[in-house]
Amino acid sequence: MLLDPKPKSKGADLFSRGEELGELLSSLRDNPITVITGIRRVGKSSLMRVAIAETEQDSIMIDIRRVYSDSSGSIGRVDLSYAIQGELEKKLKKERIKALLSKVKGVSFMGNSVTFDWNDVTLSSILEKLNDHSKPFIIAFDEAQYLRYYGSRGGKSIQNLIAWSYDNLPNIRFLLTGSEVGLLHDFIGTDDYESPLHGRYIYEIVLKPFSKDISIEFLKTAFAESDMQIPLEEITAAQNLLDGIAGHLVQYGLNRLRRSHDEALSETFRTARMLFINEFKELEKRSPRYRRVLEFIAFGATSFTAILRSFQVSGDSASKSRVADALRILERSSWINKEQGKYSIIDCVLAELIRNGGF
Repeated sequence: MLLDPKPKSKGADLFSRGEELGELLSSLRDNPITVITGIRRVGKSSLMRVAIAETEQDSIMIDIRRVYSDSSGSIGRVDLSYAIQGELEKKLKKERIKALLSKVKGVSFMGNSVTFDWNDVTLSSILEKLNDHSKPFIIAFDEAQYLRYYGSRGGKSIQNLIAWSYDNLPNIRFLLTGSEVGLLHDFIGTDDYESPLHGRYIYEIVLKPFSKDISIEFLKTAFAESDMQIPLEEITAAQNLLDGIAGHLVQYGLNRLRRSHDEALSETFRTARMLFINEFKELEKRSPRYRRVLEFIAFGATSFTAILRSFQVSGDSASKSRVADALRILERSSWINKEQGKYSIIDCVLAELIRNGGF
């Protein structure tokens, strides 16, 4: 069903992403590292899950955001190791996986449960044995930018592990997704000469919002699945407000099944507001100026000069370099976009919420 708020796991529910799915499946066969990027709620996790469900390759998938949350914001070796252990345990019904893991020192079995003695087991030793699989084995990290909180060196040891695998394990495939596009790029470090991954080929798939026509077709198809006849003018009005971000369209569709058009839009914006509040909390931990930049842009200060002047008028004597840093971080975190010298908020729902006093 298209109107399912959870990430999709079946190809039939992945609307108008056939080209991207084919591209991803091809990359997972051929490339050691594949990255899916795109703004929040555009459908990256759904694309990842469907690809993993449809490929003939074996895999494990780990939500690094959850590992980050469970570890109280600092991911240690034990946190990541147990997450990987839990995912591998789900694969033990496949005898070929069990046979490979049985060769790892420190791994023992009891039925379909597995115990890892992490005094003996290393992540590299696990990868080394999985490399003997008859087909390329996929290690998928969702919200992989949180790996920069791994260990005491900003995730350097994970970078080293991936780089070592790239050089030595031809049958291991890494798949990474992340909403904070720039920060994911920072973690991977392909532009950083000191990064272990610098110079390695990484295949990137940029998932973009639906076009206007596809967004309208998405809602029409979703309502038809639910035997609902919704006037085209309502669908078009919803698309104009929500743009082509799949997560917002799904929320509107679910709400419209039970409410009027206006009530459904109102509830969709309320749900989005709650999501953004939590994301703002994370953002403000870095600097309260980030939020103010978003507010200035939403109310029309779209040039660097106008944003700087807005800080000054508000009584904040932020220097040019501080404002430039804030804009750079917000852009690399996929909150804003810069085009022809003008800044805009990428998610139009967020911009509307700010303008209407939603925060």
